[in-house]
Amino acid sequence: MADVPIADTFQFDAQGFFILRGAFDAERCGRYVEELDRLFDQEYDDAWLQVEGVKGQTTVQLTEGQRRINGLPLWTNVFDEVISFAPIVDRLRAWMQAPQLVNTWAIDKTIGTPWGGWHRGLNPDDYSVRSGNVRSRMLNCVFMLTDNDEEDGCLAVVPGAHKSQIDLPMADYKGKALPGMVPVLGKAGDIVMFTETLLHTGAPKTSERRRTNLYFNYIDATYNPAMRELLADHAGNINHYVFPPQVRSRFYETQRELTAWMEWQRTSPAKAPEA
Repeated sequence: MADVPIADTFQFDAQGFFILRGAFDAERCGRYVEELDRLFDQEYDDAWLQVEGVKGQTTVQLTEGQRRINGLPLWTNVFDEVISFAPIVDRLRAWMQAPQLVNTWAIDKTIGTPWGGWHRGLNPDDYSVRSGNVRSRMLNCVFMLTDNDEEDGCLAVVPGAHKSQIDLPMADYKGKALPGMVPVLGKAGDIVMFTETLLHTGAPKTSERRRTNLYFNYIDATYNPAMRELLADHAGNINHYVFPPQVRSRFYETQRELTAWMEWQRTSPAKAPEA
């Protein structure tokens, strides 16, 4: 594990997000976009998702002008290397107690995609700093495969709001900017890391340029993602999160370490042994 510059940690703590510039080269971005196009155009049987109690799950979702595909390593090995990308792993381990990959997806936005809804994955109580150690119980990584300009439907955040416990009347800000909002702009190859206690959304897309991003979401090992989804009545999501043994068997050491929780996660009811 390489040391993370103290300036990076200071910025992440102060703002709730950090941008790693130029992390991916043009060849890698192009290769990933090409693979996503193949996946978006594919038809899925979703056999792995068809377990008891899971209804209405789809792999490729079309919502208001954007395409989204979930559970990327379920369908291809091309993005396995993203899990163990060293500059990100170093920062995950510096800013989380025990990071574990919980969700992966990609979004391809087209012109006309409206504002997303302002949200945070966890409450500010799930972010802390003690003796210079940052601890976020959930951290999202956004890999920009194309340029993300303000007209491209970029990520929008309120810097510092990851610590704010002032409740705004959020219904008043549907489809609008929150006070202090800033767009998170970047070029293809940039990576944004933000704590999920940060208020964030997607801005509307008014340009005709392509905007395609990868999202790898990490949760602390002490925080049970299965119970989180069950309590929220989203049990079907777990089947996008967990990779079956035949997927994890191809992983390298760091990739296995960052998905270790999946070894103990059962995604369908256990069957009683025959008498």
